[in-house]
Amino acid sequence: MRAARFAYGQARVRARRSRLPGPRDAAAPEGERVAREDRNGRFAALVADYSVVLRSFPTGHGLIRALLGLHEIENLKLGWRALSGALPAARWVHLWRPLGRLETLPLEDWRDAVSLPDVLSRLGPPFGKVVAALYRSHRTRPADAELALDRWASRRLLDEARSLPASEHVARELALALVRERDLGLVRRGLAFAMTPAVAAGMTVLLADEVGLEPLRTLAAWTPEDGPLAACLPRGLLRRAGGRPADWDDLATMLRRTRRLACVRAFRQAPFHQGCAVAYLLLREEEERSWTALAEAGTPATSPRALERVLAAGPMAAA
Repeated sequence: MRAARFAYGQARVRARRSRLPGPRDAAAPEGERVAREDRNGRFAALVADYSVVLRSFPTGHGLIRALLGLHEIENLKLGWRALSGALPAARWVHLWRPLGRLETLPLEDWRDAVSLPDVLSRLGPPFGKVVAALYRSHRTRPADAELALDRWASRRLLDEARSLPASEHVARELALALVRERDLGLVRRGLAFAMTPAVAAGMTVLLADEVGLEPLRTLAAWTPEDGPLAACLPRGLLRRAGGRPADWDDLATMLRRTRRLACVRAFRQAPFHQGCAVAYLLLREEEERSWTALAEAGTPATSPRALERVLAAGPMAAA
């Protein structure tokens, strides 16, 4: 019975997965054109994939919407930043990520708002109460507000992953891997905003429980003068990285590569489960991230090391 309920969705994501690009696509002249010229079309296709998964799989919609919510958080941060700085709409609306029928934050509400409190007061679920509280506590510190919004989005993703039944352990582990990466991103950004290592480590929503705050403080206090970052990594993170990173960028690349390989395995390990849907969407997210990185880099990288840095183990990187 379960196989019958999931067979249709699995067939659809497997067919779409077969169209993911490879390393040669990224390096080809056509790859450069796609990276530079087709951003809106690529993002629309990504949103369409979310729609397909939501329509085709009978369960796990909370987790899928939490993944999609990572884009809405970016929209919310953009609108918050724009209205806080009284920027004219022409300066920022082109950066909005259009989610079509799946959106809960309409661009029109932000574009036409007379003030930030005005639009925040009209937000509904799932953002309304959380954002109102953040505005009260962080309205004079926009950078802190952005970190808090990202932390809330990670917490939402973590809660949805933990709420999955035991049979969906593959989907849960893929989502937790993404939360760990976001946790490390929060630590790095906290340090960039002049937080102390202790405060930056406390921004995490999962790693503080998994490895402890003290090892995270040590990691946050690392500088290149201390030698390779691997020497400061908690054992659990070092194992998940699958190597010995020299710095933060190395660590991010290794963790993303490990997650990518886990996504590939999910199609074998979790047939007729939510795992293959989550794996496919994460691969699609990496594809979009890779094309964007190539476009921002100007031209496709020429050296293997540079290409690895740009693509960071997305679907277009070699296994």
